[in-house]
Amino acid sequence: MKRFCKSFLIGFICLLSQLGNGQVLHEVGVTAGPAAITTDYGERGEFRNFYQNLGFGVGLQHYMNFVYTGNNTQTNYFKDFFRVRTEIDYFHTFLDHYGPISYQNNPRGEMLRAMHGEIHVFEFGTQIEWHFTQIREYLIFSTRFSPYITVGAHAVYYMPDAYSDLGPVDNPRVLFPAFQDGLNLESGFTYNVLFGGGTRYRLGRNSDLVAEVKWQYYGNDYIEGLDVQGPQNQSNDWTVWINFGYIHYLNF
Repeated sequence: MKRFCKSFLIGFICLLSQLGNGQVLHEVGVTAGPAAITTDYGERGEFRNFYQNLGFGVGLQHYMNFVYTGNNTQTNYFKDFFRVRTEIDYFHTFLDHYGPISYQNNPRGEMLRAMHGEIHVFEFGTQIEWHFTQIREYLIFSTRFSPYITVGAHAVYYMPDAYSDLGPVDNPRVLFPAFQDGLNLESGFTYNVLFGGGTRYRLGRNSDLVAEVKWQYYGNDYIEGLDVQGPQNQSNDWTVWINFGYIHYLNF
């Protein structure tokens, strides 16, 4: 994953250096929507973990659009179909355990039901959007919709927290056995890689609406402060985020 992030950033810089002179169109946007994070809270396959632990996030975006750079009379595939995007995101959610073990009327089930978590996540990074229709044609209202897919990498700062109704959460008599050696509630830095897709809707000469869904895979398994010690822990934390928002063109 680290090699992917480094290659992505190098390729991004090289593309910008080859675009030449001309007017870069700048766009700014704001988005918000629900985000479901898959963590070590709850058991794998229990759908309640997905919707009961649903959080909410907001994002600020800046886009660079290159259709009028270089020689405006000549088409270029990158200029016609790609946007470069940077963004700052914030995401927050509360977490509880759901699954067959947590429903049991025994000490293990009670430990899980009594444990509650919370996450604050801040992200900053770069993405590339590939649009299915020509951006130049979209700007002149030849089509109202512009679907796209996106790929990118973000730097991440996460702040996990947890407590138990039974007492100090790090007490062995309170903490579920699988978490005994996997509790770390310190804030930290990591990265994520993301893939997504969405569409724009041409609202006016200087404005678009946007709807998007993206999948983000984090570089470690401590985003929520837990790392299950066992074979059932098969992946790091990841998030599915649905966004809706508004985009404004600054110099078009």
